[in-house]
Amino acid sequence: MKLAIIFNDRKWSGRLTKWFTGCYAYHVAWVDEDAGLMYDQHLIRRRRTWPRYQDADVLLFDFPAVTREYLERMLSTDGNTYGWLDYLLFALRPVYHLFGRSTRNADGVICSEMVNIDLRACGVETPWDEFEPPPSPCHLYRWAKALY
Repeated sequence: MKLAIIFNDRKWSGRLTKWFTGCYAYHVAWVDEDAGLMYDQHLIRRRRTWPRYQDADVLLFDFPAVTREYLERMLSTDGNTYGWLDYLLFALRPVYHLFGRSTRNADGVICSEMVNIDLRACGVETPWDEFEPPPSPCHLYRWAKALY
């Protein structure tokens, strides 16, 4: 499976992410290029067709520990949702950090937090555990780039 980091300096979401995190990476997902599938989270886990973005807007990093079987199982068993209140709290992340607090979620996880959960569940060590503030797509990009 490949980790897709999606950038776009032309979209509002990419510009907001740049402002909050320092880069234009605004979304992450899992990609199975051979099957033409993308696994990501937008409110709930979902499976989409791949490719979905322009090649210039995507970087792929290989993570064979995460398998299609695992992601298919998670489509049926994962109970996480992500709503408007979660988006609002994530946008307020810098304010929380000004006061030395971790970002909190209402009920769900953001796409990059879901990817971190998947990596850890499949035995890949990441810098973020369940007690850390969730990584942003930009944090995952910098981490994956340092590995490769």
